[in-house]
Amino acid sequence: MADEFIKGLALSMVGALGWFIFGGWYRTPGYYVIEQLTAAAPEPSNVYHAVGIFAGDVSYWLMLLGPFVYWVVIPALRELGRSATASAN
Repeated sequence: MADEFIKGLALSMVGALGWFIFGGWYRTPGYYVIEQLTAAAPEPSNVYHAVGIFAGDVSYWLMLLGPFVYWVVIPALRELGRSATASAN
């Protein structure tokens, strides 16, 4: 169970780091603007900007869904499998 916790925590930290980096580059209009990291992304002017904006979005969802999968979904599926084999016997 500890390995699932560490995997979920690692995905959360890696996702948060990526979201902070790409959000700081592409979603922060100015230093004194209150809406930082959540502002609308600008229209990409080239492929590299499009990849950066996409990587920021992927990092955001990795930060949210990674721990959910390892902390909720996988243990629930294992428990469901245990209960199914216990009821079959």
